[in-house]
Amino acid sequence: MALGATLAGRLRPLIREALVGAGAVLLLPLWLPAVAERRCGRGDGWFAGCAELLSLIPGKAGVFLRRSFYRMTLDRCATDVHIGFGSLLAHPDSEIHSGVYVGLRCTIGKAILERDATIGSNVDILSGRRQHGFDRRNTAIQAQPGKFTQVRIGRNSWIGNSAVVMADIGPDCVVGAGSVVVKPIPVNSVAVGNPTEVIKTRAA
Repeated sequence: MALGATLAGRLRPLIREALVGAGAVLLLPLWLPAVAERRCGRGDGWFAGCAELLSLIPGKAGVFLRRSFYRMTLDRCATDVHIGFGSLLAHPDSEIHSGVYVGLRCTIGKAILERDATIGSNVDILSGRRQHGFDRRNTAIQAQPGKFTQVRIGRNSWIGNSAVVMADIGPDCVVGAGSVVVKPIPVNSVAVGNPTEVIKTRAA
């Protein structure tokens, strides 16, 4: 019994790698133009369109196909991540590390999701707080330049449902459902509210 469990434990990662590799072959017509677009400096429109399309595939097939696509297009993407139905990454210059779980209907901008981070459903991780300028009243906000920054979600942190994240979150943090994070959250913190405030530090 123990031998069988050990063998299964060793085979599971190999099977997962094989499935992700097969998915990459299947999705070659999608990810190859996305990679070429990025390397030529022509933006990420094709990438974004493919991410939207793949977000709509349900079940385990969708999880594996999203893994395969992001494995080939992001700066880094582990083969054991879970990206739920309706969730997508808006920019290819992002990283998703091993053990990350992303729930349903999330939108993730430029971000680094460190190992074992858990993202609840309906969470928005924006590319910082200043994506749109609004200083000039005589110019449409959409036409004013903004600044996109990479947001980091620390290892083993948990972001509750419907949170909006615009700043870094340290390792081993818990962010309450519906919270709005506008400034960095230090390591081991429990933070809630709009704007988010640290209410306690997690015990070791």
